[in-house]
Amino acid sequence: MYLISAVLAVIGGVAYHHFVKRISPTIHPIVSIAGIYVSVLMLSVLLLGFFPPAEGYRYHFKQINWVQFAVAVSVFFLELGFVLMYRAGWNLSTANLVTGVFINIILVGLGLFLLREKVSLINAIGIVLSIIGVAMISYRP
Repeated sequence: MYLISAVLAVIGGVAYHHFVKRISPTIHPIVSIAGIYVSVLMLSVLLLGFFPPAEGYRYHFKQINWVQFAVAVSVFFLELGFVLMYRAGWNLSTANLVTGVFINIILVGLGLFLLREKVSLINAIGIVLSIIGVAMISYRP
C-alpha cells in the first residue's frame, strides 16, 4: 500500500493540474469547483457501495468532525487558487512546482515548531536548493 498510495497521489496530481488548466475561462470559478465536488460526492457514494466498511457506515459517519470541514476549506482554497493562477497565465510546468516549494517550506516550519520534527543537514541543503530552483524557474529576464 505504501507504493500504491504514492502512485495514486502522483497520478491524481498530474491529472488534476492537467484538467484544471483546461477548465473553460468562461465558467465562473466557484461554479466550476461546485461541479467538481458534486462529481466527487457522486463518485464517493458509488465507491462506498463497492467497498463497504466492516464496522458499518454509521460507525464511520459518526466520526466526521470539524477536521473534515477544515480539509474541505483547505481544498477549496487550493482549487480556487490554481484555477485563478492558470487563468492569470501561469504555465502548467511551473505553477505547481513554485507553489509546492513554498508549501513544503512552510510545512517544514510547521513540522519543526508545532510537531517537534527534526531536519537533517541533507534536508536543509535540499530546502536551500529548492529555493534556488524556484528562483531560477520563476526568473523572467
